[in-house]
Amino acid sequence: MLTLRILKTDFRIGFGFLLVTAVSFLEPNGVTGTCLFFCFAHEFGHLLAMKLVGARVAAIRFYGGGIGISADTEDLSKPARLLIYIAGCLTNLTFVLLFYIIGEDMASAVNLAIALFNLMPVSYFDGGMILRLILPNREKQLEILSKITITALLFIFFASALNAQAGISVSQIVTLFAIIASELIDREV
Repeated sequence: MLTLRILKTDFRIGFGFLLVTAVSFLEPNGVTGTCLFFCFAHEFGHLLAMKLVGARVAAIRFYGGGIGISADTEDLSKPARLLIYIAGCLTNLTFVLLFYIIGEDMASAVNLAIALFNLMPVSYFDGGMILRLILPNREKQLEILSKITITALLFIFFASALNAQAGISVSQIVTLFAIIASELIDREV
């Protein structure tokens, strides 16, 4: 992972992110590039909320599974932290509505997928952070819910991959591989 320090913020770029970016340029229908663009928009929503409540951004990490922002939030109020956690998904849901109104179905669907994906009750996604904030002292139950969610998603993916009519492209398989590898390799413990 490459790390650059700019204005007291660490920018970390993982090799999985570079792979996903390269694959997005090779894909003929541009879905991966569209997803990447709206992932940036999602994180910009978080950044805007952080600036609004006065949180200091410590690190911005680009990895195969997306983009993650770390901020110093422990001194913030519960509503301020909740605003930060939900801001990315609200950004995507705003785009869903906007693109639905103007008839851009792919952009609308991509934003809906990003919002729903980030709202999953997985510990390090927005949904998991929100649940941890509104349900304190429930770490064991939230970790079990997180594992069930990940297991169900993996089952759905592999079941659809086995289905001959699923139509999974090579770029989607490479992207999934990069995401899984990034979660296993680039992820900070």
